[in-house]
Amino acid sequence: MPISENALTSANSILGLNLDGDRLLIVYGSPSGMVHERLSLPMPEVRSFQSVLDLITANADRLLMITRAQRLPLPDCVSVSITGNYDPQTGLLESSPDFAEWRSEPLKSQLGLRFNLPVFIESRQSAGLLAEILFSASDTSGTQIYLNFNPQLRASFSLNGVIYQSPGGNAGAIGKLFISDQIDPRLNRLLTLNDYLSVSGLASQALQSQPSHWDLATTGFNVLQAAAESDPYAIELIENCAQLLSAHLAPLIHLLRPRQIIIGYPFSLASPTFLATLRSSAAAATGLGSLELPQFIASQFGHRQPELEALAPAVAAIRQRASAR
Repeated sequence: MPISENALTSANSILGLNLDGDRLLIVYGSPSGMVHERLSLPMPEVRSFQSVLDLITANADRLLMITRAQRLPLPDCVSVSITGNYDPQTGLLESSPDFAEWRSEPLKSQLGLRFNLPVFIESRQSAGLLAEILFSASDTSGTQIYLNFNPQLRASFSLNGVIYQSPGGNAGAIGKLFISDQIDPRLNRLLTLNDYLSVSGLASQALQSQPSHWDLATTGFNVLQAAAESDPYAIELIENCAQLLSAHLAPLIHLLRPRQIIIGYPFSLASPTFLATLRSSAAAATGLGSLELPQFIASQFGHRQPELEALAPAVAAIRQRASAR
């Protein structure tokens, strides 16, 4: 029999999943955020709901064979971060840019049947903000905005440590904002923030505006790493992105007056350049003084961010149940 979600306060081991169009990440970790084992594999081209469930099950079994050999206990629950519009009220993944075939898929119930364990799921931007709340030393009071950039630009919001949830999980899709009223002839549509500020959009802009500098296989991660290593071409791209973002954040800053705006992975890798330009551009775009502006900070987790995103939904549920006792 599976353990009750209401009795989860004693859980000490978590099977964490992080899914997107590039890869499946599976981790075995603890409520403290410690990861004992991890397995990462590329996402196959065939991404039907059932085929991805089969992929998860087979590779979770592989990972658990390793943990059993180390005499680690079986996991007490399953924790999931996934890209797309996840509705925590229904347990349905309504849609996802990485899984085009999926429509209102019963992700929570199907994973529960596969693993016979309690399952906790959040969309990636919410899982990222939960990871900041749970595992970083930052103050969670007031309003926080967390920005995720992969696969699209999405925002999540919290008030005093409580994540805002919307019906259907559609909130925060600020990457869909149009940045011009001119049709781009290459794409035959209006350009959006995602065409600049998502990981794939950053790579596209690099190849379009600086074709002689970048290899055709360049990814957004490559550009961000180059900016961190003081590549002037990459820095120019990152500064342009920060200026564009600040202009579109200005109405949100005036509306919510957030205490913090957190830049998530992987743009956090280029945080010195990105944050400096974002602060100065936001001051110009909002007309606010330094004491009125939110704090602009970058996630400090670096390449560990996907692992902590995978664990965060379950850890949040465990702590919430413990505090309610």
